[in-house]
Amino acid sequence: MKLLFAEDEKFTREGIRKSIAWGELGITELVEAVDGLEAVAIAEQFQPDIVLTDIRMPRMDGIELATHLRRKYPLCKIVFMSGYADKDYLKAAISLKAVSYVEKPIDIEELEEALRNAIAICLEEQRHLANDAVARDNKSYIKQEAALQLIRGGFDEELLVKRLLAVGFEASLHAPAVTIMAKLITPQPTKEIVSSIIETALTGFENPYLYALKDDNHVILHLFPNGIEPIENSGLHHVCYVLSSALKKEFHSFSIAAGKIVPTVKRLQESYTSAVLRLQESFFHKPCSVILHDSHGSEVHSEHYQAPTELFNRFLESLVEENFEEISRLLDTVTADIHQHPGTLIVSVKELYYRFALEMDKFARSRNVILFDVSEENNVPWKLILECHFLDDIHRVITQKLDELKQSFRERGNGTMSSASSRIIRYIHLHFAEDNLSVQDVSDHMQMTASHLISIFKEATGKTIKQYVTEYRMEKAKDLLRNNRLKVLDVASQVGFKDGEHFAKIFRKSTGMTPSEYRERCQL
Repeated sequence: MKLLFAEDEKFTREGIRKSIAWGELGITELVEAVDGLEAVAIAEQFQPDIVLTDIRMPRMDGIELATHLRRKYPLCKIVFMSGYADKDYLKAAISLKAVSYVEKPIDIEELEEALRNAIAICLEEQRHLANDAVARDNKSYIKQEAALQLIRGGFDEELLVKRLLAVGFEASLHAPAVTIMAKLITPQPTKEIVSSIIETALTGFENPYLYALKDDNHVILHLFPNGIEPIENSGLHHVCYVLSSALKKEFHSFSIAAGKIVPTVKRLQESYTSAVLRLQESFFHKPCSVILHDSHGSEVHSEHYQAPTELFNRFLESLVEENFEEISRLLDTVTADIHQHPGTLIVSVKELYYRFALEMDKFARSRNVILFDVSEENNVPWKLILECHFLDDIHRVITQKLDELKQSFRERGNGTMSSASSRIIRYIHLHFAEDNLSVQDVSDHMQMTASHLISIFKEATGKTIKQYVTEYRMEKAKDLLRNNRLKVLDVASQVGFKDGEHFAKIFRKSTGMTPSEYRERCQL
């Protein structure tokens, strides 16, 4: 228990402080002030449970002090001391709901009794507050558990109704109802914040409702009719937009989706399922979007996005040519096309961009550039893409990496060398399947000496031409081995090896597996 003692007379203050066994009374913290003004400043940080104050003090008297404290700390208990026991002071003490009024000269036993009385009142109020808090928590817990039971299905309707009635919640389970879902992304939501936002947003809302934090990011909100009018789409849409406005004050990124209105609470699982499906659509929208059913409550269907067959060829060609502007335009086009196909599986979209990221990383490493530092977990391509909640976020992540790649090439400076190395790589990509491909072939094509060719390629990529050809052939072999219809000998032939045994030896040295083992691993 914390006590603030305000008294301007030093001897009186010291005498009272030394005469009372504060710890035995239950006072654990005691702070002194020489007048009301100092007491106000101390109270800002100290926040006392009890204030023992003289009435007559300079600068600010005890009545002014008590008036200020009563406004700011209404639960604070006040004990007045004064040598002037006239009616005006007594009236002021009564109006300020003082616990006691002790006359000077102070009788220590009388003062101790007044303090015991103040402490007893404080403890009783604290018990009531604690009980009220437990009751509120229990009511909140029961309601949230009910909200979760309604989406799981198979609940005992009679028991559920009894539990809800016990906490003062009344709603017909045989009338139409609907579920709204919200995905809260940043910052991380807490039960306290979610409860505060929903309760504030729906203040004055006449319909009964239940809500719960389903997991770390998802909130469910069930709306029920108020017994007079059924739930309609217009009212549902209004709640969604009110909730959206409230969430924007706390969250930088979120999505809201409304399920379809179902005829009875027993079928709320259907409304919840439709809300989940609609919420997945938010991936294709902007952050803080609200996804609604149409007036008939029907789902939006669309064809899945299918990447054009030539897409990756164009992407790879542009990489080899270091045509980053073309790659940027290609990514913009792909993203715009996917936006038009919100029925596409989100994992398929992420896998598509993951392939882009892998090809960029592979190309960067072939030029001795580190684009994704695997020593930093957050920079692993798949992790970066997996953590994106919106299509535009994935597009931003990939284009940022493209910009980093472009900047790395720009900083290397020597445009001629970069252009030459690109032409070398392009030639290798076109002729890698020729078993007799040699450095001299590349040298003749580039019209430069073999030694100069080797030098500029090594400087640009950090690899020898022979090493690069072998690595590229092995990557192509992996792609072909995923096709069960091709024999290993056919794969060897298509990547520039006449001798199947020699191919198998090189493949095993590169991957640690035989071609057959690699194929089996891919089929798992």
